[in-house]
Amino acid sequence: MKKVLLIAFYFNQTNEIASKRLRGLAKYLPQFGWEPIVIVPKLDNTQPYNNYNYNFKVIETDYEDMLDKWLNKFKNSDKINNNVNNIDNTANSNNTNNVTNTENRIDKNKLISKVISLAGEIFAYPDGMKYWYEPAIEVSKEAIEVNDIQTIISSSWPVTSHIIAKDLTKQYSLTWIADLRDLWNMNPYVNHTLIRNHFEKKLEIETFKYADVLTTTTDLARQTLQKIHPEKKICTVMSGYDIEDITENNTPNIIGKLNFTYAGSLYGGKRDPTLLFNGIRQLIDEEKIDPKLLQLDFYGDSGDLEKIAKRYKIEDITHIHGHKPHKEVLKKQKKSQGLLLLSWNNEKENIFLPGKIYEYLAAKRPVLSIGYKQGSLKDLIEKTNIGHHVSTLEETKLAFMDFYNNFISNKFLKYNGNSLVNSYSMLATAQKFGNILDSLQK
Repeated sequence: MKKVLLIAFYFNQTNEIASKRLRGLAKYLPQFGWEPIVIVPKLDNTQPYNNYNYNFKVIETDYEDMLDKWLNKFKNSDKINNNVNNIDNTANSNNTNNVTNTENRIDKNKLISKVISLAGEIFAYPDGMKYWYEPAIEVSKEAIEVNDIQTIISSSWPVTSHIIAKDLTKQYSLTWIADLRDLWNMNPYVNHTLIRNHFEKKLEIETFKYADVLTTTTDLARQTLQKIHPEKKICTVMSGYDIEDITENNTPNIIGKLNFTYAGSLYGGKRDPTLLFNGIRQLIDEEKIDPKLLQLDFYGDSGDLEKIAKRYKIEDITHIHGHKPHKEVLKKQKKSQGLLLLSWNNEKENIFLPGKIYEYLAAKRPVLSIGYKQGSLKDLIEKTNIGHHVSTLEETKLAFMDFYNNFISNKFLKYNGNSLVNSYSMLATAQKFGNILDSLQK
């Protein structure tokens, strides 16, 4: 069987959606004639790779996070803390007005935040995982030489994975597939200064000069990427769910309530539940729905959820559970009446498919998606008929009423997804990568 080196920073992290694409790829690639050897960092927040019973080789490397590396240079933290306390005490002793003290502390915190942000722009270039480069390069070279590897796949984020792959490709004359789960320079969730943007774009162009194929996860993302790399072969390879996670018995728990579950990050407010909360409030006021029959369950970071729920007076039906183990959240999703998907209501979002949608497809539960009015996510939801994708208050109210009436009629929320749901699997993802790898054989 032909062997391929897979550079995958995100792999063993159980709570990271990014890890699912790469674990699924490595798991199913052997069915298409390719045996992966996976290079991953050894991290404190992951399980040892042998806990997963992988049927392929995983090599863990040493790793030191950028922040830890720099903090270790200043081990005398007591001295630093004393200096900070002295500054605070001096400020307090020189000011008798409590309001002035508060303003001084706010100004100081803003200044510190700006300094940290600026430092990040300088020192976290090209990303905060850049110190993985040396241990990963060292281990990868040995793997290439021992296993006579001719082909490499790297996946970002972080882009350090591609820097590693580029240098290995140059040294060993490998064929290389650079997989961009998220775009590098056209990622709406990443904001840099103009100077940083200039160097980032230059680095991306220089790096991918050596790649044979670029892959990304939607057709719209491929079209966007082609603008930066017009001469490159770029393929769309969608992600998917693990076929072992597919739910055949998709009957939810009967709790007497129409509950929707949201699982994931709110990305600092970019994923905003305001439309839903406002819509529910208006429907309650219009006496079209009974709040005693409703429940909203949120897993992950809470953001301003409690504040927004109180603003619309629906805090009694809003349950914030915080972070839970990923396996537990998957079970909650499968047993929920409906699933809530929040994405950024911004035109820049239209090229993306959030990884969470694949978990929702596997759960086979109806989906209420709130985000930008058009794009890859809306297309997928309409194509598979798994629910509604909305972007305005009126659309949200109509969709919610549809789910509510469905629930009242059937005593549970009926699922109407079609057979296309079964095509979004990691098996299909691995097959596409296998075909691309085959096409690169000299």
